[in-house]
Amino acid sequence: MKPTSPNSQKNLLFLHIFGFSSILHILLNIIFSFNAAVFAPISGLLIYMALVLSKKRLAEHALRSLLLYAMNIYIFILNIESLSAITLIYFVIPLLVAALSNDLRAITVLVAATVLETLVLVLVFGQLERTPSLHYDHLSIFTFLVIVILLTFFHTLYFSQLWQQMQDRNKSMEEALISREGYLQLFFETAKDAMAVFDTDNRVIAINPAFEELYGWSAEDSYGKKIKPYPEEKEEIADLQAGELLKGKSFNLLDTVDMKKDGTKFHTQITLSPIFDKKGKIIATSLISRDITYQKESEQLILQSEKLKLAGEIAASVAHEIRNPMTVISGFVQLMQQDPSHPYKQYTELIHSELERIDLIISEFLVLAKPQAPSIKEFSLRKMIDNITLLFSSEFNLKGIVYTETWKDEPDYILNGEQHSLKQVFINLFKNAVESIEPAGTIHLSVSLTNRMISIRIADNGSGIPPEILERIFEPFYTTKENGTGLGLLISQKIIQDHGGSLNISSEAGNGTTAEVVLPKN
Repeated sequence: MKPTSPNSQKNLLFLHIFGFSSILHILLNIIFSFNAAVFAPISGLLIYMALVLSKKRLAEHALRSLLLYAMNIYIFILNIESLSAITLIYFVIPLLVAALSNDLRAITVLVAATVLETLVLVLVFGQLERTPSLHYDHLSIFTFLVIVILLTFFHTLYFSQLWQQMQDRNKSMEEALISREGYLQLFFETAKDAMAVFDTDNRVIAINPAFEELYGWSAEDSYGKKIKPYPEEKEEIADLQAGELLKGKSFNLLDTVDMKKDGTKFHTQITLSPIFDKKGKIIATSLISRDITYQKESEQLILQSEKLKLAGEIAASVAHEIRNPMTVISGFVQLMQQDPSHPYKQYTELIHSELERIDLIISEFLVLAKPQAPSIKEFSLRKMIDNITLLFSSEFNLKGIVYTETWKDEPDYILNGEQHSLKQVFINLFKNAVESIEPAGTIHLSVSLTNRMISIRIADNGSGIPPEILERIFEPFYTTKENGTGLGLLISQKIIQDHGGSLNISSEAGNGTTAEVVLPKN
């Protein structure tokens, strides 16, 4: 059932007071013989009954307008029949009802009608020239006061409680709205995910503290401006996504690469959504972003671990099976070489060298297959580096390579670990640097200390590594060298990780390569 509105209740109240006034007027005519008005109360009663019967079919505003105009006509007829000009004051009643109904248009029409009707009554019907009895004036004033009191009293009685209820409800709604906005603002400000709101022209409307911390743009610097929290190469994709957002499309949990204000790139997971108003029109767009760099690094470590595990399983199952027949072959080849009359000595020598190469590959396999029994001891990093560079010195001179060193913070560092394994790592890195330089170039070694971690960087200005190859350098058996095994860097990485450190390779094609070994300080 549809609830009755306050305006509808007002209409019913004024309608019934109008009917009561018509009946009262008829009764006064019966009681007082000097009351001459007859047509006015009868027409008023007939109009009242007509409005009561048709009120369900009429809209609220139409019923109120008809009622106000009916009151005005009633009073106009009353003044034509009246014996005194005192009844002109009754024109105030429909104006009062219109005021209580907050109907400005009706008041305007009624004021114009009242002025016109008063002029007609005065100029045509001679309203001011009539000489009534004193009793008639007293009764008219008394009736007017009764009607005004009825209107004001019942209006106050009917609607004071309703008005209070409306005020209480509005107060509750306002408090709920303020509370809701407060909760939303609190959520926006304290959320750990970066959040930003943009207008339809991609200008910043709001950003939360997490966005400021993650991307580096402050609220003061970004409000009302267009910012680009993504690399230049992703600008076209970002523009396409912005266009789709304005069409109502959302993008959920997209893995992408964003960029901070200082140009630093990082992996992120974003959700893009349009914001609609109550009419369904898109008025803004939102961005929710989460830094997943650590997650990506963890996934990469897991993938690398799986690769090591795979290589280890292959080594464990194959290495010893290969060595057994190789031992037999190697033994017979050595016997053939010891025979002075052997006619194919050059071939057996080649076979023997290739068997030694196969044995080296198997040895590398076995490093991955199971942990070796390490010989942990303290040793000088500088002494180890000096021995390695001495080993490569002739090759440096032969290829015209300029080698330099920089030892920051301290002249030497003492490491605790398996010296032989670590030496093999640095030999492998120096060998890669030398092989990348053609025909001449530079190799620079720099050693520094940060948060009790020693960073050893070997940088060359060689040919560099293309991005598609750089992504795969730690994959087992992947190599671009003609005689490479594809296990050198993989084994080096495993050795460094076993020592609690990390091995990182950065390079650009044509701009050289930097290998960084990070190890804990003893």
